[in-house]
Amino acid sequence: MPPITIVFFVSGIAVWANAMYFLGVGADRKEGGADPLKSVGWVTLTAGLVDFVQSFAIMSNQLAGEGSILLGGLVSIYALFFTFLGITEVLGLDLRPLGNVCIAVALVPLFYFSDFFTGGWMFRSILLVWAVVFLAIAGVTYGKVRPKILAYLLFLTAIYTFWTPAVILTLGNEIP
Repeated sequence: MPPITIVFFVSGIAVWANAMYFLGVGADRKEGGADPLKSVGWVTLTAGLVDFVQSFAIMSNQLAGEGSILLGGLVSIYALFFTFLGITEVLGLDLRPLGNVCIAVALVPLFYFSDFFTGGWMFRSILLVWAVVFLAIAGVTYGKVRPKILAYLLFLTAIYTFWTPAVILTLGNEIP
């Protein structure tokens, strides 16, 4: 099972936790209780750190040559995002700087679209979905997109862009 599979599973759980929070599932703070967003933040921060470890594992695998460095770099972009989001949620920081970062995280990976993922329609579609979602996150942080819309996007993102490819890889198949 390639290291990217771990990235897909763990990141999908973080995205799912954030989707559920934005849908309002378990998001209400009980009187005198802990803030549920902090728990979501810990899951997200853990995913970011695991993604960094997997990114280095991917880059150290020289079997794919330069492709390992490029894929590891792409995973690092998302690892940084999840780490930043997790810290922001745990500490209750202002989300607008995260929104600013989301614009870059939406656009920079699109450079992988034609040269890196040649022939892979699923990876290409995943990049497009992520671009939309990251722009939606930026929109939410500035009050331009309703959080429930983002929640539904995150819900679909967890299933289609993270868990579906992870299951495909776990079953020993290549991602189309």
